This record gives sequence, C-alpha cells and structure tokens, in this order.
Amino acid sequence: MYDAIIVGGGHNGLISAAYLAKAGLKTLVLERRNIFGGACVTEEIAGAAGFRVSTGAAQLGNLMPSIISDLDLERHGYRLLMPDPMTVFPRLDGDALVIWQDQEKTRKNISAFSASDADALPSYHDDCRHFCEIIEPLLYREETPSLGDVEAAFKRADRRDLFREFVLGSIHDVLGRRFESDAVKGFLGLTATFGTNAGPRTPGTAYVMAHHLFGATAGRGRAGYVAGGMGGLADALVGAARAFGAELIHDAEVAKIAVHDDRAVAVELKDGRSFEGSAVLSNADPKLTFLGLIDEKFLDRKFVQAINSIQMCGQALKVNAALNRLPTFVGVPKGVAPPRVSLCPSLDYVEDAWDCGKHGRMSERPFMTIHMQSAIDPSLAPPGKHTLTCYAQYFPFDLADEYGDWDKARAQAGKRVLDTVAQFAPDISDCIETVEVMTPLDLERRFSMTGGHQFHGDIMPGQLFDNRPAPGVSGARTPIEGLYLCGAGAHPGGCVWGAPAVRAAAAVIKDLRRNT
Repeated sequence: MYDAIIVGGGHNGLISAAYLAKAGLKTLVLERRNIFGGACVTEEIAGAAGFRVSTGAAQLGNLMPSIISDLDLERHGYRLLMPDPMTVFPRLDGDALVIWQDQEKTRKNISAFSASDADALPSYHDDCRHFCEIIEPLLYREETPSLGDVEAAFKRADRRDLFREFVLGSIHDVLGRRFESDAVKGFLGLTATFGTNAGPRTPGTAYVMAHHLFGATAGRGRAGYVAGGMGGLADALVGAARAFGAELIHDAEVAKIAVHDDRAVAVELKDGRSFEGSAVLSNADPKLTFLGLIDEKFLDRKFVQAINSIQMCGQALKVNAALNRLPTFVGVPKGVAPPRVSLCPSLDYVEDAWDCGKHGRMSERPFMTIHMQSAIDPSLAPPGKHTLTCYAQYFPFDLADEYGDWDKARAQAGKRVLDTVAQFAPDISDCIETVEVMTPLDLERRFSMTGGHQFHGDIMPGQLFDNRPAPGVSGARTPIEGLYLCGAGAHPGGCVWGAPAVRAAAAVIKDLRRNT
C-alpha cells in the first residue's frame, strides 16, 4: 500500500514524487516507456548512432529555481549551459538580429534596426517584469484564481493596463503599440504562439508570451540548455526522487485508475499488475486521464463534455538531423557558432503560417527555432560532428484530407521545414547526414500526449485559471476524491516549469495529513 502513486514519469511526475517522498510519504512512480522524463528526454536520432537530441522539450527557461534548490538537483548532476549569443534571428535580406547575454550589447544590435525600439526595450521589459510580479504569486497559491480574481489583483496594483494587454490582448497589438521594427517584434513575439492554436493577432497570445517568462530559471526571458540534453534534467529528478525514498518503475503502462466508493484507490497496469494507494496523481493529460483511464460512470456528464471540449490539437513538428558540420546562417557574425537560431522575420510571417495551420494545412513557410546544442555540448555528437533539431509550426495534428494522414505526409513536412531552413542557411543540405521527422502524431505516440499537444491544452484565456483543465477541477484536486492532476494540463499550465507538480504535491500532503 502506497501513500501516493504517480501515473507518468515526466518531469512533473518526478517533481511531485520527489516532494512527496521528501515529506515522508511512501511514493511510487509508474512510467510507460523504458526511460523516465516524459518529453524531457535525450534520445538518439533514428539511424544516426552517437547523435543525440532532446526529442521533446529542447531548452529550459521556466523551471522554478526553488525546485532546483529544494531537490538539490545540482548534486544529482543537473547543470545549465547558457549560450552566447542566446539566439540569432536571420533575415531574408541577409541581415540578422543577434540577441546576446549582455543586454546592452543586444540593445546596440537592436538600434541598428530601430533606435526608437532600442530605447523602448527597457520599458517593455519593466512591464513584463511587473506583470509577472503581480500574477505569479496568484498562480502558486493553493486556491485556484478565477479570471476575475486575476483582474482584481491588477486593479489593486493599479496596473489594469497590464491585465488588458497581457491577459486578454494579442501579441501583435502589445508589440505594435511599443515597437516599429518587424525584426524586433518578431524577436519579442516568437514564443507567443508556441504550441498554440492561434496566430499573433489572436487575443490571448500576449499571455502565452508572458507564460514563457514564469519560473525564470536563469532570469526572465533567458533559456539555456541542460548539459546532456533535457534527459539530464530527468536524470537529476530521478536521482532526487530516489534519494528521498521514492520507488520508480519503468515499462509500466497504466491501463486503469480504479475507483471505489467515488474514490481513487488503485492503479492497474496493462500487464496485470496492480498497486493500491491513498492518493493517485496523474501526470497524463486531462483527456487521457478522465476519458482513457477512468470509467466514465464515475464522472458527471457535463464534466465529461467539458473535458472533451479542451482544445488539444498540437501544431508543432520536430525535425532532427545528424550533421557533419554546423550550417552557415545569413547575417551571423564571423566566428560565431550560435547553438540556437530562430526563423521569425516578422509577426506577419507567423500570421501567414497560421493562415495555413488554422485550415488544417501545413505552413508553406513555417516559423521555427533551430537548436544545435552540440555547439556548446560536444557530448551529444561524435567528435567533430553536430546535431540539429527544428521545432516548427504550423503542422496541425488534425491534418486536412488533401495530405492523406500524417504517416503519408511525414516526408513532405520534413522537406518543407528543411527547404525553409535553406532560405536562411543555403548550405544546410551539404551538412546533413541523417534526418528524422517527428509529426504531431509521432509526438502523441512517443510521449502519450493527446493530439501531440505539448501543453496538454492551449494556454489561452478560456483554458486558464479555474477553467484549467475544466470547471469542476480545483487546481490539482478533481471531482474524484483521492485523484489529483500534476501535469501540464492542470492549473497553472505547461512548459518545463514544475508549478503544477509542486501544487499537486502540496495538495496531497495536506489532504493525507488531514485524514490521518
């Protein structure tokens, strides 16, 4: 008999396990795959021995620093590598916007595109910082706020303007009021539609951008690489959980969460094994949890309808490649080999890509971030060689009939991504030895994410706060007693952040202690 059983050994499941075990609870983690980490894993590129990439999440910018210290992750091998430049935005005109770790150096580069934009940048950063300072404390509280509660907090801080802009507004409008250069707006708005069924002009996308500032692993807006790939984070979390006494089992695919007298009491595996627990935490997405692992007879009909209605259609595709050398991107300063390059010349470029995606079509010119972590982490490739992984949009999970299905369209999608890269790095085809394309369907299959959606559902206003994942779920707690959500689909949302995991562990600890 366990105090807590966790379904899914992704980063959130592992974080919850470590906190629960640290609190003295007998904790078990059950992972479907033969490796832990969920979408935070480092895996070999298919057909390219010795070439390893982060096949799911590729970078780290949101993980709460408190998690790193509370779980002593550095003692378990966690190490963050910060690229410099942080990223480069090449442009079709042959120029490039280079973003450095040194903010003053970045401002000077921005001034070459627009002096007024360089002057406006500090004020914008201040607004982003103030927004986070007001909203983040609400997101970490035990009580799940409503949209009205969030608005009231900004009213008390006398910053209702930030609520209107960064919660309800579009990134197109937020940046359009402050900046004039397409290049600068492309840089600042890059993350606003990551993993989201929306374009830059869609209301709510400013919140998606701000969401990527939460946690601030290395400072707001700064993302680094975990040494050894994202699997390095998973390994550290596994080490921490086990050090605190948690039991972890892989190759353990869950078939059912057993419910008795309206309470979750056990987890049954597809191989016939069964484990009883006082609490069950699901790191799976809400649709898989409630519609796949729970017998529907235990759920209210309206609740089932609400779960069915969650927007969980993934829009991202990944292309992994083994390289004989690094490609040369236009506009990159001589002697600079950037580990990260972003293809986002303007917000209009992204909007054009969304015009395809919203109709189920693959974007003709996708926007993307290209990660070449081997440039600062040689452990990921054979000597003298490199790796590349493209995170590209829009490639909708619900693909238009004209393509057949994703298994048939995989090669076409990969070619479209690499053809786009070639516009900014003409020598890319000469660098590639092996290519692996991961469609949204592949992401669903590999990581068990419904729709291939990295956030377990869009992080837009209608799916936030007390509506995440649906009315009737109070933060981590669910309508079934003893069943909790600790994954990205729970409040306050996704990214490699850890906030849902910490909140879930706290709720379980409080409830179990109250009942003893």
